[in-house]
Amino acid sequence: MSYNILLRPTLFVAAMVLFALASAATEPKAERSDLTWSAATGLGYDSNAFQAPSVPYYDYYAGKLLALPPASTPLVTPQRKSGFFVPYEIKAELAKIRDRDSRLLGSAAADGSLYLGGLSNANEYNIRLQGGIENVMAREGKSEDTLYAGALFGKHRQVYVDHDSGTSKSTTISGTDISGRYNYMRFGVEAKYKHRTGGFAYGFIGQYILNDYEDPIIVSQQDHNYYRLGADASIKVAKPTRLELSFDHSARDYSNRHALDAQGNYSSVNNPLLNYKYNSFGATLRNRMSEGWLLYLDYDRNTRTDNFAGYGDYKLNRYGARLLYAQGALKTRLAFHHWTRDYPNAFAFDVVGQPAKTYSGNLLKLKAELEQTKNTSLWTELVYKAQSTTDLRYDYIRNQIMAGMSWAY
Repeated sequence: MSYNILLRPTLFVAAMVLFALASAATEPKAERSDLTWSAATGLGYDSNAFQAPSVPYYDYYAGKLLALPPASTPLVTPQRKSGFFVPYEIKAELAKIRDRDSRLLGSAAADGSLYLGGLSNANEYNIRLQGGIENVMAREGKSEDTLYAGALFGKHRQVYVDHDSGTSKSTTISGTDISGRYNYMRFGVEAKYKHRTGGFAYGFIGQYILNDYEDPIIVSQQDHNYYRLGADASIKVAKPTRLELSFDHSARDYSNRHALDAQGNYSSVNNPLLNYKYNSFGATLRNRMSEGWLLYLDYDRNTRTDNFAGYGDYKLNRYGARLLYAQGALKTRLAFHHWTRDYPNAFAFDVVGQPAKTYSGNLLKLKAELEQTKNTSLWTELVYKAQSTTDLRYDYIRNQIMAGMSWAY
């Protein structure tokens, strides 16, 4: 099973690359096709493969499901598991120039992690395919205004695990296997407009996506439609500085999953189908400090409402910075972000009487890449993630360190 998880996305991407090569070879000389691809892999160490909680805790949610009195609430002692894994990423992009103002675009990508030494439940992979037509609306030097319309496909696989032990998830009462609950395929269409001529750059995007999950009947299902409308803008503040702004409005409309009531109870009879609405705002200040140094300062705010009792509403704030350095064959990237997510109406463990549900976390990433030849590079990356929450089932610290090689053609 482990090797299949790595093999299947690789075959998908390889098939796309071969198809692109064959298509390019048979096209009339009046057209031109540009194909690029890249790949990266290596070896990594994960200190907490299943995001096990940091401390023992009383599982009030399990006690609620079993109707246990507070004195009988089970105490859980998490088992943190560490080990090695193989990260991988494969990408291919095709641009077929039909004429001066029209081109066909296609891309395929697969990425994931293959865990070793009995940690296969931590395996995960993603596949993304996209393709469509892009038309040039206007030109100014090397800048273009473009309109793109196309389709997309995605597939995601992971094992739904018990974070405390790393074992496949099953329901508390019946013991039914629900480890495939978060596997899904997505199909959709999208349109993008980019205005990049003149001094003021901006763009718009619209998406409609169907998310089809492998739903076990025994629990609430995850199938939903996703809608998104967004806009972005880039404003030159000074010669070395730009301000980038974005706004998105999106919705997830569930077809079989119902909302929670004001007490956090789920009911497929009394509660309406769940519909989440999101509003997201982002701002980034980009400053070129010198020829080799580039600094980004980031702020994001996201709000969610469930359009019923508001139990799942939250407000998320994220702050951080990214520092990039490039000199000769060396490229480095340091990023740090802190975030908070507060639920004004929900309780920890989804149990009335527990503290309000709040989350906060820190994410630190450091990556260095050293070019070996025109097409190959060595890389190493460190990732530190810590999450603190009043719901102790999801309070954890995780470290990953990786090193490997990448290819680009």
